[in-house]
Amino acid sequence: MKHWHLLYTKPKEDARAQTHLLNQDYEIFRPLMRHHRLVKGTQKTLVESLFPRYIFIKLDQESSDWARLRSTRGVMSLVSFNQVPAVVPEVLVKELMAQTNADGFIDRTTVQKSLFKEGEEVEISEGSFFGLRAIVKAQTSEERVIVLLNMLGSQQAISLPIAALRLA
Repeated sequence: MKHWHLLYTKPKEDARAQTHLLNQDYEIFRPLMRHHRLVKGTQKTLVESLFPRYIFIKLDQESSDWARLRSTRGVMSLVSFNQVPAVVPEVLVKELMAQTNADGFIDRTTVQKSLFKEGEEVEISEGSFFGLRAIVKAQTSEERVIVLLNMLGSQQAISLPIAALRLA
């Protein structure tokens, strides 16, 4: 019986490992994500793994060639605990696959919009406003949220990176 497992790849060699695993006819899943970053004043779109350095792989514990996996370019090891390969729940992988489009990209807006809803109370976890509580007003893009913060006796709307917030 086949189960999903995790492969740990060499630094920045996720794509190389994926290519070589597919060439060996392994069933793998590597969800991708687009990042928009400002580089030297220009907006750049970067493609990265949703889970950098990890690739899901479906293997049969009885008949899979484990040695061939270890010698695959880009692969470092199979994630194991006490010498036993860790099994990833099928439902988790299926849920991730359901959020992936035909190009293999996770729709970040769908994933992130479910994190913070309008009217929810959040705590700011980094930056100048660290530790303060605010109310979510809206999400303006994939990476920013407008929150209402009580300052100087009134509510001020400020835009923060989504990574700087957590549920209160």
